[in-house]
Amino acid sequence: MRLHPPPSMHRCRRSRQQRGVYALEWAIIFPVFFALLYGIVCYGLTFLVRQSMQYAVEEGARAALRYPSSTIIGSNPPTWAFRSLQARRTTANALSWLPPELRPAEGDIGFTLCHLADTACNQDTALNPALDCNIETPCLVLVSYRIANYRQSAIAPAIPGLGLVLPASLQAQASMLVDRRML
Repeated sequence: MRLHPPPSMHRCRRSRQQRGVYALEWAIIFPVFFALLYGIVCYGLTFLVRQSMQYAVEEGARAALRYPSSTIIGSNPPTWAFRSLQARRTTANALSWLPPELRPAEGDIGFTLCHLADTACNQDTALNPALDCNIETPCLVLVSYRIANYRQSAIAPAIPGLGLVLPASLQAQASMLVDRRML
């Protein structure tokens, strides 16, 4: 008659045979979970930078129109060059939290003023001090900022192979319609 080992001994043998399987499963699954988590973090940080840029250029466009004309305060009206400087400073100030390689200098921020009917209004042009904005010919103020090489200087450190998650560049632009009533 042959004796069978007790059932607890069978469990012990099986657990010894299964001991490395959990580590192997974790080693296979961990990179997938890490890549997914890292992608979410990278996308979130990129979204944060992009939304901050949009907020900053919108504040810059508002700052350009913040100073009233002489008809209200009785002194010389601010020039478009002064308004441009205020818009650029406000935008740069709002983005001062960014790392130095992403942070704009005042000269990196585009400020364009043109008539609404002007088709070349989407580029940074020299300010025309004689440009008159009124009800018949309203003007458009455009404030923009672009990070041309975001992928190389992103907030999240690049991991080989996961750089595809990040956009090559980020851009934000805000515009405001200007007529004499706003100045």
